Amino acid sequence: MSEGNAWAEYIQNIHKTEELQEEILKGARAGDSPLSLLLRCSKALSLATSCPHFYDQLERTVRAIHGSALCDPAALEIELEQARARLEKIRAAYEQEKEPDLREELRLAIRSHEERIEHLSAQLNA
Repeated sequence: MSEGNAWAEYIQNIHKTEELQEEILKGARAGDSPLSLLLRCSKALSLATSCPHFYDQLERTVRAIHGSALCDPAALEIELEQARARLEKIRAAYEQEKEPDLREELRLAIRSHEERIEHLSAQLNA
């Protein structure tokens, strides 16, 4: 990475970190779950240290341990929100796609996400 690109990335990360700090404070005031706040803090820390692997690993661990294994409602809600956001993007891509083979792949991804959302919703309501 060139020095100019590194500097631009550094400045961008500072701005994202500042935005996350605001989100964290607003979330704390609004009563967001500690787990949600932890993930936002870890995202800010990852950006500040230019170490995205820290956030990625923590998020995977939270989903696996707190969501799947412990059925923590906060972790399940986070995963449900992420699945819904992905589904929305996939549906938008499906509407734009003209290639039949790619449309079929997107259709399968839509169905898979719908099933995951149903599963997560059932876990939350159990």
